[in-house]
Amino acid sequence: MWQMLSGRFIRMRLTPRQGLRPGNRVIRSWCGCSSNNACGLTRCQELLRPKLLRPELMMTDIVAAIAADPVTNAVRAASAGADMIEIRIDLLDCPPGEQHPPDSQDSLRSLRLLFEELNNAVQIPIIATNRISTEGGRFRGSEEERIDILLSVLELVDAVDIELCAKPEYRDRVVQSARAASKRVIISYHDFSATPGIAELRKILSECFNAGANIAKLAATPRSYDDALRLLKLTRENGSKQVCIIGMGAYGAHTRVIAPLYGSVIAYASIESATAPGQFSVGELAMMLRVLGA
Repeated sequence: MWQMLSGRFIRMRLTPRQGLRPGNRVIRSWCGCSSNNACGLTRCQELLRPKLLRPELMMTDIVAAIAADPVTNAVRAASAGADMIEIRIDLLDCPPGEQHPPDSQDSLRSLRLLFEELNNAVQIPIIATNRISTEGGRFRGSEEERIDILLSVLELVDAVDIELCAKPEYRDRVVQSARAASKRVIISYHDFSATPGIAELRKILSECFNAGANIAKLAATPRSYDDALRLLKLTRENGSKQVCIIGMGAYGAHTRVIAPLYGSVIAYASIESATAPGQFSVGELAMMLRVLGA
């Protein structure tokens, strides 16, 4: 992030949980609020995530996507340079539904205990995702169960990810619940087979924001470098908005490093095994973004 000091923009990495409430208890400031009611910092969004005249000066946050051994890997991710972690509930070693019915009290209690442990283990923001099967997820329960499980940890995270393709009534429930709890919402779209045309890509981003996204995430699979350029063009067009644009697979791998230069606000990386095609490790991505100044 950048701060204006003595008339110059100076790059500073602030702890994502910077900010104190009475009693000096450190809390997260990655909440997107515009008052001091939710996070203890007046106008924290404007102060900590400023929109500058030059998009090149915006700093991209690295998100470590975590599935197996979440607590250990969360600590490793934070040490490696991750700014946030994403917990893929559907990819956990024993996801809800394997040993217990997915909406059973035992299952939900175990999940909440895990997120409480994560909060104690790391001091960086947490994103919760329970990915739908049609977009690369492994959750096998009903849609109602999937959403119930995601929302069961809402108070223990900083943001939730819900797919654009989710049924509107369930997607709206997530958005409304997150807003009521002063949490941020990532509305995501994934295409693991191709990259839509530019008109369709623009429409997808628009639909994400219209559905209530704080951040619109679009991941597609380029089949050529022309496809990859189309994703970068889309990123540049929307550089003043909160977007995350990702190219998956061999032709899209470089977009994970380049898109942040054009305005993509978050970049996903792995800490152990990749959760999407073409992901770099947290250490690799942090090094490349540091070299490029993103």
